Amino acid sequence: MADHEVHHDGYPTHRRKVRFDWSDTPLHWVPGDPFSTHMLNVLHLMLPAGERWFIQVVNEAEPLVDDPEMKAAIKPFVQQEAWHAQAHQMVLQHLVEQDIDTAPFTGTMSTELPAVGDKAAAKQSRLPRVVQRWALYQRLAVAAALEPFNAALGQWTIQNRGLDYAGADPTMLDLLRWHGAEEIEHRALVFDIYQHLCGNYVMRAVTMLLTAPGFLLTWYRGMRYLMNADPTISAKPRFRDWLRASREYRVPGPWLLMVTVPFRYIRPGYHPNAEASTQMALDYLEYSPVARAAREQAAAGGQ
Repeated sequence: MADHEVHHDGYPTHRRKVRFDWSDTPLHWVPGDPFSTHMLNVLHLMLPAGERWFIQVVNEAEPLVDDPEMKAAIKPFVQQEAWHAQAHQMVLQHLVEQDIDTAPFTGTMSTELPAVGDKAAAKQSRLPRVVQRWALYQRLAVAAALEPFNAALGQWTIQNRGLDYAGADPTMLDLLRWHGAEEIEHRALVFDIYQHLCGNYVMRAVTMLLTAPGFLLTWYRGMRYLMNADPTISAKPRFRDWLRASREYRVPGPWLLMVTVPFRYIRPGYHPNAEASTQMALDYLEYSPVARAAREQAAAGGQ
């Protein structure tokens, strides 16, 4: 099964070993706009822990998956997510060099998601097997509810040019767009695993309605933390600044994150492949400077 060819739309094909150089990236990489900078910087706070959590959940579900194409896509999915976590972790190191210590916030991220791995196994080992299985389904439902936000953010970063017009740092833009493109590329896998193993619509819909507010609250907390920790400003995050930045296409707007993504997801006939476009993602990955460099290095036999 592991050697089955992956060609399903919405499933990943391979990991791209991209690398970024942050030495020339300023603290406010959207010039003159610390609000937009830090709203997007929150992704670096959330994603390392979030991506590793996705990996644990999917690895936990993998032995139960008996669809060959789906099973074959799990390895490249895990590899992509691991590389995403590493890439965003490097940005956190860059923020430390800019006198913003992110550890007090990132240290709490593991408590924002349901327990996985050994911790979960220890707690659930005394429970009936059917309860353990439903606990896994619940974790998959949370992961499936979060993935549409990642794909929507990926589509937004690739399609919108407000950050380019604002003179945003090109390396940071490439990170966000490369990651977003791979999120679009594998947007269907976790949802399909959930449907394959469980498929309960009520659990799926209720989980989104519970997960979305938590996701947005964590984003707000992260933004408030970054703006408080930024030694160069005294401003606080305000909703009107979000409206201003979204009108300038520098950040995704409230309607997308608070309404479009969650309520589209809870439709009974929803499927991630109806959102975004794999071809759009692949087109960007063909253009992306870091993805192109990774291809050239791979072709030359590098690691």
